Amino acid sequence: MPPPHARCPLCGADLGHAGQPGRRDQCPACLADLHACHACRFHDPRAHNQCREPKAEWQPKRDRANFCDLFELAEQPAGKTGAPDRETDRQRQLDDLFKNF
Repeated sequence: MPPPHARCPLCGADLGHAGQPGRRDQCPACLADLHACHACRFHDPRAHNQCREPKAEWQPKRDRANFCDLFELAEQPAGKTGAPDRETDRQRQLDDLFKNF
């Protein structure tokens, strides 16, 4: 069985490789930084420093490339685009509520 292809955590585009992205790698489709907290499997907004790795240093910009040595690209199932985002869900609910006005 071939190794799974990595996917962009924002747009879901197939990155065409199974390895970890380098610090300057970007998604070819949406140009999002791939070696960034929002794309890491340890990223958790509810955790200390927003990371489940206890030794991780604070990263002020979660969507920008960083030098974190603990980074591991999060697995994105096929067809899934973007990380779970409660804010987007809330916005969609508000839009649905007020669409008739």
